[in-house]
Amino acid sequence: MANEIQYLHDDAAEAVYCIIRNASGAVFDAATDEAFEIFDTDNWADYAIALTQVDAATAGNVAMTGDFPSAVAVGFYRLDFYLRAGASPGRNDVRLAGATVRWDGAELTPAEFWAAGALRAALAVLAGNMSYDEADGEAVFLDAEDGSTPRVSYKVSATSVGRTEASVS
Repeated sequence: MANEIQYLHDDAAEAVYCIIRNASGAVFDAATDEAFEIFDTDNWADYAIALTQVDAATAGNVAMTGDFPSAVAVGFYRLDFYLRAGASPGRNDVRLAGATVRWDGAELTPAEFWAAGALRAALAVLAGNMSYDEADGEAVFLDAEDGSTPRVSYKVSATSVGRTEASVS
């Protein structure tokens, strides 16, 4: 896995990095133990994941990428992007942007994509636009506008409480 973290920056001469936080606010320590920990300003540089330019440039806008750590479990995370002011990341660096993402173990997806799918599914349920196949345990939520286009489907295992497969379109 490589280059899952993507950021467009407006100055190719500057160094950018990101920090990963989980839902409880713990920060991922990318340098030492590759685990989430309670934020400690003394460990700031350990949290930084460096981003590199896709195409070498000395000026202008530039695409930057970084590797999302494989040690991070599947779930939703917050990425905070910082402009490195000195030779190494520091707690006085300027925060450029933030994004909430979903990590599935192989790729990152903006959280907005998942929120839109959940909203479509909720609208389909409210409109009565859903079907359920008892033979395979699949529930299909149809488009709330036309009532026939499948939008979201879930398969529930007979041996588990949670969802085992899902697709969003």
